[in-house]
Amino acid sequence: MQDLNDIRKKIDEIDARLLPLFLDRMQCSHQVAEYKQANNLPVLDKERENMIIKDRLSKVSDDLKEPVHDFFSNIMRISRNAQTKELSSSFGFSTLLDGFSKEGLKADSVVAYQGVPGANSETALLKFFGPECKKINVMTFGEVFDSVESGKADFGIVPLENSSTGTISASFDLFEKRDFYIVGEVDVNIEHCLVGFPDAQLKDIRKVFSHEQGFMQCKEFFVKYPKMSFEPYHNTAMAAKMISGLGDSSNAAIADPRTAELYGLKVLANDISSSDINITRFAIVSKKGRLNKDFNKVSILFTLPDESGALSRVLSIFASNSLNLTKLESRPSHNQAFQYMFFVDFEGNLLDENVLTVLKKLSQATASLKVLGNYQKA
Repeated sequence: MQDLNDIRKKIDEIDARLLPLFLDRMQCSHQVAEYKQANNLPVLDKERENMIIKDRLSKVSDDLKEPVHDFFSNIMRISRNAQTKELSSSFGFSTLLDGFSKEGLKADSVVAYQGVPGANSETALLKFFGPECKKINVMTFGEVFDSVESGKADFGIVPLENSSTGTISASFDLFEKRDFYIVGEVDVNIEHCLVGFPDAQLKDIRKVFSHEQGFMQCKEFFVKYPKMSFEPYHNTAMAAKMISGLGDSSNAAIADPRTAELYGLKVLANDISSSDINITRFAIVSKKGRLNKDFNKVSILFTLPDESGALSRVLSIFASNSLNLTKLESRPSHNQAFQYMFFVDFEGNLLDENVLTVLKKLSQATASLKVLGNYQKA
């Protein structure tokens, strides 16, 4: 058996030969960054990385495949981080805040919401902007974004999450696909009732119309009424409006008392939510982000490189800089199969140097990063 000191001496000699090779590789990485900057290319080229690792693994025995995989994956990660850091310092990071300004909300703003008068989105809109604001209603969340993009509306409002059923996926998906910002949020207490015609009886109801979220939030109530079938509809207020025109007292809808009154219906069962606390959080969306020294919440969206420990490294950036995460949500990305996007909310202000430092570090640790907004926590 060789003496330990002799083995360590040999390792030191190998490391001495490796260091200049590593420095040469980093110089090449710098040149690659310059080329990518000049040609507007992304830092991550996953197809090339996979091809290189596959080639390296084909040249070693099975018992060495794992350490060789880790070795080259880490070298690539170090090179990629160096490229990202170089690009972010020159142009990439600055673009994260290009869509922001210190402009406030206009008093005569036009706001788009999904649904019809009486919808929870309208209630949220009135709570945030006040009863005198101008509002337009559309059929879908996507059309809310379309109205703002076309200039028909200054802002839109969409639901983000419910306290009992969680994230509203359709809204979150739009933030990945569209170039929009969150400029505010508002919480609304949801009061679900079963509403029907003035002459209707609870025992005679056969079909109940509602948005799927409404039914999910009330499903314990319907366990007691197995003869009632659920019929999905655009939203609860639209369901109430629709059944009011059918003239069939066997139909009912999930809606709140205000909506029932608007459409000439009566409340057949009060407070049918499964949870005692039923709150939906709504986001105010705009084509331009807002900056204000009083804002205390930041929302971001990012994707990660496909490598071990990527999410852990991102989370450690928040911890080491004493920023409090209040939400972490993953969703399948629409840009690449089996890749996930992460939505994160954290406490902070984009005018704070510490927050900007964190964002710069995140831009180096993620495959892509988008700042969704800075606003006042509801």
